[in-house]
This record gives sequence, structure tokens and C-alpha cells, in this order.
Amino acid sequence: MIHALKVLEYGAILAELARHCETEIGAAQAVELKPSFDASTVFERQQKTTDAVTALERHSPPGLSAVRDLRSPLKRAEKGGVLGGEELFRIGECLGALRAMKEFLSNRQEDMPALHPYAFALHAAPSLEARLLDVLEPGGTLRDHASPELATLRRRRAGTATRIVETIQKYTMGRFRDLLSDPIYTTRDGRYVVPLKAENRGKIRGIVHDTSASGQTIFLEPDEVVQLGNTLREAEALARAEEFRILTALSEWVGKEALATSGAIEAAAQIDLAFASARYGFAIRGVLPMMSSGPANIQILHGKHPLLDPVKAVPLDITLQPGKSVLITGPNTGGKTVAIKCVGLFVAMAQTGLMPPALEVRLSPFCQIWADIGDEQSLEQSLSTFSGHIKNVGKAVRELKPGGLVLLDEIGAGTDPAEGAALAAAILRALHEKGAAILASTHYGELKAFAYNTEGFQNAAMEFDEKSLKPTYRLLVGAPGASHALKIAERYGIDPTIVEQAREELGTQAQDLAKMLEQLSQAQKLARIAQGEADRKLNELRAAEKVADQKLREAEDIRKKAHANANEVIEIALREIRLEANRLFDELKAKPGDTKTSESVRRGLKELDEVGKDFAKEFRAGATSSRSSAPDQIQKGDSVSVTGFGQKGVVLEAPRGGQVMVQVGMMKLSVPIERLQKTSANPVGSRRTIEMRLQKAINSTLELDLRHLRAEEALPRLERFIDDALLAGTSNLRIVHGKGEGILRKVTQEALKKHPEVVSYRDGEPSEGGQGVTIVHFE
Repeated sequence: MIHALKVLEYGAILAELARHCETEIGAAQAVELKPSFDASTVFERQQKTTDAVTALERHSPPGLSAVRDLRSPLKRAEKGGVLGGEELFRIGECLGALRAMKEFLSNRQEDMPALHPYAFALHAAPSLEARLLDVLEPGGTLRDHASPELATLRRRRAGTATRIVETIQKYTMGRFRDLLSDPIYTTRDGRYVVPLKAENRGKIRGIVHDTSASGQTIFLEPDEVVQLGNTLREAEALARAEEFRILTALSEWVGKEALATSGAIEAAAQIDLAFASARYGFAIRGVLPMMSSGPANIQILHGKHPLLDPVKAVPLDITLQPGKSVLITGPNTGGKTVAIKCVGLFVAMAQTGLMPPALEVRLSPFCQIWADIGDEQSLEQSLSTFSGHIKNVGKAVRELKPGGLVLLDEIGAGTDPAEGAALAAAILRALHEKGAAILASTHYGELKAFAYNTEGFQNAAMEFDEKSLKPTYRLLVGAPGASHALKIAERYGIDPTIVEQAREELGTQAQDLAKMLEQLSQAQKLARIAQGEADRKLNELRAAEKVADQKLREAEDIRKKAHANANEVIEIALREIRLEANRLFDELKAKPGDTKTSESVRRGLKELDEVGKDFAKEFRAGATSSRSSAPDQIQKGDSVSVTGFGQKGVVLEAPRGGQVMVQVGMMKLSVPIERLQKTSANPVGSRRTIEMRLQKAINSTLELDLRHLRAEEALPRLERFIDDALLAGTSNLRIVHGKGEGILRKVTQEALKKHPEVVSYRDGEPSEGGQGVTIVHFE
């Protein structure tokens, strides 16, 4: 298998995977990954990648870049060693990253079943983490508040240093200035000194700490500064001792957590690998394989070689399994080797837990991968190309297990063609009998016939463009391909007479076979074109059916909503009519013999009867709900129409809680504000409006055709059409303006954009007329 991964260039895939890791350990483990041939392990790896994809797509997982390989300093701390400040700070950062990831995974068992268990291995030490990050700078320097003693010593040190500077500046700026080479002070071995000219030695009392290379300058620490320097040295020593004490205490604390933290770092590397697999998959537009148990197989739909430019790579469609092996033929440089490597890499990637770049991949894991690709010549082992190939193939035949994948490029090449073809056929048959899934390439005509006549094999060809004499790199399964050697030779400058002689040498039978293969390839191409056109038509039909179903569902929703609204209005009206009738009867019972009361009740009942009749008439006419006025537009005393009533009403109280008290005839109704429409006080006008709307509804149409009109002619007609539609209560319109240069479409949609009653508009679906039609929606 190691040889197979080498010739497949799997190392380049792992190098790319490592680039997407955040941790050092994760990247180191990435380049060492190998495909698994245990089905349960493959399923587990793919589930981890699936969990990582879920996390990256639905959540914002914390980063792991702070998880460095700190196992060595942790081991030293565990054994009692004292760590440096920078190491301790990095451990603090690492603990923070481990804690954040632990919290992220802990409550996501359902979303991420494979990664969730790692939460138990991610050690959290929040107190230690907080302490380390609080007392240490990123560079490892202890902060002053690491301890009260350290703060005191550092203040003393700073104060002493300030007094030294003040004192030594008397020499650089005072009466001794002319004795110095430069009016500055510096340090030598941690002591403050001034650059005194050598000729002025003895004119300033002090200790000489250094001399310039020329001997012209001596670096002198004046006596006044010496004592202060000693005090500074003492303060620095005490501060260093306190710092060491703090670092020792912190290291002891880290040592107690070292073992668990080391294990957590290793667990974090595994999590990092899963996230890197997902990120790498996103980068190459990979897909999570659809995993299944059962006989080993792989199905690839629109797969692209992961190491090639995805823009230039030609997609590969292939299904491979034991009993369904494929033999690829075709011209040189036609893409046979790339196709074989692509299949091998897809299997290796999927069984490593990666996402191969394809539209769809289905996999039942293989138990082995064998590959013999490229030039196997070895001078060190005295192997020719043929010998090298046979050595690899022989090992595969001997050690092959049922359900293994065998990839063979130019099988039987490098020796006498007749013997090579016979040997290749025997090897293929032996591999097939041992239960292998085989993908092989060849130029031998005998093997094309072998694949045609042998059960469990099928021919495939790399497509070749007869006009340009160039390969298209598309794999066509089902028929053998011609090598086109003579045509390619002629294209690349071989003398036509030589090519013609070669054709004559080829013999009539061979020429007829080559011609037959070309004709078969052409027929296949025409069949694919026809199938593609049929598929396109079928997809269009399905899309149209989908749109029609959607329209039917929308219509049913509208019908149900209208029915519910009507029921609500009826309930309100009937309830109020019953209440008013009961009041009238109560009034009559209270004064049974009073003529005036009886007449008043009779009039009231007559009004109720008229209200009921008007209500029934409006519903029989199919009246639609009126547009409600905004709540702030309805005021006490306004004349309004109530949805479902033919009569107008008067607002008795300002809107409150979405309800409005309205007097309609003798009835007082509390109705939702959306049922009201502010109107003029003229009841005759109300009747006329209802009649006009009814007439418009009867005569209205849902489509306006503006084609063959100029823009200035189309706009008035469009406005009238919209007005009529609104009066008729129409909710959707279809405006046909054609495609042309797009002028009418632009004018139409600009007018719709400005119209206050238009809720939305859109271009028609392909089944509705595409961009030649605009669909309009009202409220």
C-alpha cells in the first residue's frame, strides 16, 4: 500500500491537509496519515469530518492555534523543573483554548456525536489558566502585581535608578562636562558610567570599568554613583529572587496539571485534524462521501483530480467495484493515467476521512489499494521498466484480498506486444477471480476484445475530438477507444507518405477495426447528445410541474385564508345582531302595552333585517376585504366601512388594543382595526363604490400585453390596468412586455417600483415567460 500511495502522490494531499491545521501536533500527524482499510474506522473518520463540517457551517467553534506542543515543558514541570515565563504564558494560553473547545463540544452531543466524546479528554484548569495569564506578559515577563513583594522591590529598583540618573547627569551637564568625550552617560556591566577623556584621568574620583578601543576614553563610575549602583544591584538581585520564587510556585502548580494537560493537547490535535479535513474539503469544493456497508465499491459523479487546477480539470464520472472492472483505452496524453490516479486518490481520501472534490461520491470501503503507475525502472536493482511493473503486479496478485482495489496503468507494456497482451489478459483474469475491483489502461487491441468478451469487465475510452485531433479528457464508459496514433503522428509533422505507408502496413483487418471503433465512438457521442437533450427537457418539465404545484398551494392558502376571514366577520356580525335583537325584545317585555315602545322596537328590527340583508348581499357578491387604514388614521367620529357590512359606520371611540368601537345602524360593534376602512360620509357613494368594484371584478383580466407599444403609450395603459385591478380586488397580475432590448421591461418595473399599492414584482419563471413577463403582487 505504501507504494500505491507514493505513485498516487498522496503525500501532496497530506501536505495540503497539514496547511489547514491550526496546531503543530495536528500538522505533524496530518502528513503521517494513512487510509484505513477497516470499515468501522473509515466510518468513524468520516463521522468526525461530518461533525467538523456541521460545526463550521452552523456554529463558530473556538480556535486551537494557541494549543502548541508543550508536552516537553509540561514533563519538566511534572518532574519539578522551573519553567520560564514565556513557557508558562503559553501554557496559560493553551489551557484557555482547551477550555473553550471543551465548553463548545460539551453540549453538542446530538450535533457532533463523534467529536463530543473528546470534551471529556480536554482538561480544563480555569484557576491556573487565569493566574498564568494574569501575572505574565505575552513575552513571559512577570507583571508587577504578581506579588506584593515584587511590586515593592521593583518600585525600589526604579527609584534607585532614577536617583542614579539624576546624580550622573550632574557630570554630563555640570562643571565636569568639558572633561568628557561626550556629554552623555552609558552603562558597563550594569553600572552607570561617564566617558572621561584619558588625559583627564584623576580629575573625577571613581572606578574605571572599561576603556575605548583607541585608549582615548575611559568609562568611569563616579564615587557618588557607586553606592547608588550597589543599592540598585541589591534591589535587582532581590527582585530576581522574588521572580524566581513566583515562577517556581507557578511551575509546581503546572506540574500538578501536567499529565492531564498533555493528554488534552493530544486530544486537541485529533479535533484539529477533523476541522482541518473540513476546511480542506471546503477549499477544494469537496463533498462528504455517502458511506455504506456491503461489497466494496466507489461511485464518482463529476469528480476532479484534487491536485489539478479545478477550473481546467475535466470532471470524471465512474462506478467501480468487484465484478464491474473497467479497462480504459484511448490516445496517449488523453487522460487515462489522470483518471486512474483520480479514482485511487478519491478512495484513499475517503478512507482517510477527507472530502474528495466531486458533486457526489458513494463509497463502501475497500480492504486494500494496489497501484502500478508510471516508470518502475530501477538502475540500483537492475530492473527494466517491464521488470519493475511485473514485480509490483506479482506482489498484488499474491497478496490481494477480496474487495481490494487494483489500479494498473499500461498493463503489459514494455515488452513484446503479443506476449504483453496475453500476459495482461491472464493477470486481469487472475485479479478478477480473487475479487478485485480493477481499473486499468492499455493500448492493446487484444485487451479491448478481452474486456468485451469477459464477464465482469467493461471497456471505457478517453474521448478524442476528430476535428481538432485533440483529446477532451472525458471518460466514456461502455465502448473501447482508438489510439489514433497515425492521426496524431500526422498532426505533429510526420511526413504524410510515411503515415500512409504505416496505414498500408497495418493491414485491412486492423484498419477496419480502427474504423469501426471510430464509428462506434461517434455513434456514442450522438447518443449522449440526444440523451442530454432529453434530460434537459425532462428537467424543464419537472421545473414547470414544481412551479404549477407551488401556484396551486398558494391558491389553496389564499382560499383558506379568505374563508377564515369570512367566518370571523360572520361571527362578529351575527353576535352583534343577536345582542341587539335581545335588547329590543327585553325593551318590549319591559313595556308590553306601550305603543311608542312597540313602534321603536319594530323600527329597530327592520334596521337589523336591512343590515343582515346587506351583509348577505356583499358576501354573495364575493366582496373582498378592504384595505385597512393605519391605526393612527382612525379617529373618533370618522366614517368607516366594516369588512362584510354594506352599511357604513361611525367610530365611537379611539382605537385601543387593536380594537375599535363602531356604530353600524343600531348595532355597536367592537371590531379589529384591520377590518376598517376610512371612507367619506356619503352612503350613496359607498353603494356606488361597491357596484363599481363588482363591475370591475366581473370585467377584469389578469394579464396586460404591452408588446408592440412605445414606452409613452404603454405607461398610461399600465396605470389604468393597475387601477382596474385594485378596484376588482385582484392580488396578482401578469404583464407581458417581451424581451427585445429590455426597454419596456425597464419602464414597466420602474413604474411598479414607484406605485404605492404594489407590494412586490418579479421576472417570470421560465415556464411563465422568463424576462419577457413581469408578475405583480398586491397586498
